[in-house]
Amino acid sequence: MKKHLSGVSGVAAGALAFALLFSGCGGGHSAVTTTTHRSSTTTSSAPTAAGNVALAVPVSGSGGFNYTQGSYLEGFEFTANSSISITKLGAYDSNLSALANGSESFVTVPVALYDISSHTLLGSVNVSSSDPPTGVYRYAALSSPVTLNKSDTYSVAWVSLTNYYVASPVLVASDVNPAINYVAMDGNGPGGLTMTSVMVEPNWFYTLSQNGLSAINYDLGPNFMFTTSH
Repeated sequence: MKKHLSGVSGVAAGALAFALLFSGCGGGHSAVTTTTHRSSTTTSSAPTAAGNVALAVPVSGSGGFNYTQGSYLEGFEFTANSSISITKLGAYDSNLSALANGSESFVTVPVALYDISSHTLLGSVNVSSSDPPTGVYRYAALSSPVTLNKSDTYSVAWVSLTNYYVASPVLVASDVNPAINYVAMDGNGPGGLTMTSVMVEPNWFYTLSQNGLSAINYDLGPNFMFTTSH
């Protein structure tokens, strides 16, 4: 989440925003007056025709609001709980969402996969408005699948440019595919607040272990599809 709360920044903004969310008072943006919380039994992490989706973000009922305050690096850090191969990287398109203020001209954005443990760029794509949608994301295929191990920590990240991201969503733990372990929301610079128009490796992490579900419910931007090995 960027500066949705006037006068509050960084982790303090995240903590305050999610205190409001979980107390039923709605998001941290003045335009939002209510937030709908979904049941913890709600999940849509079933395989799609193209593979499994890392984060199951519903077209409606995700909570939060479409927002942009500039071009940011955003993503999430994770580990693999089983042998998976990432096939496609995705970017959020607000035009596919039922959230308010979703109409925008979706611009082509970079999405990248990093091995954070070895500081290695494993693959990247440019997602455009012509790429096929699944849910609220458009996905572009990697030149070849990237197989992950279970020891390293990875990140999928995008640069939002002028596109909206979802601020203050209300996802639940079951919205994370069980094939991965969500570690942190990540970004660029102190508090994740350093703007960029080019892809860089994430260097700021808002961890699940320290911040609970608010780490998942910070901002939503990139996603990925994968296949599993049996």
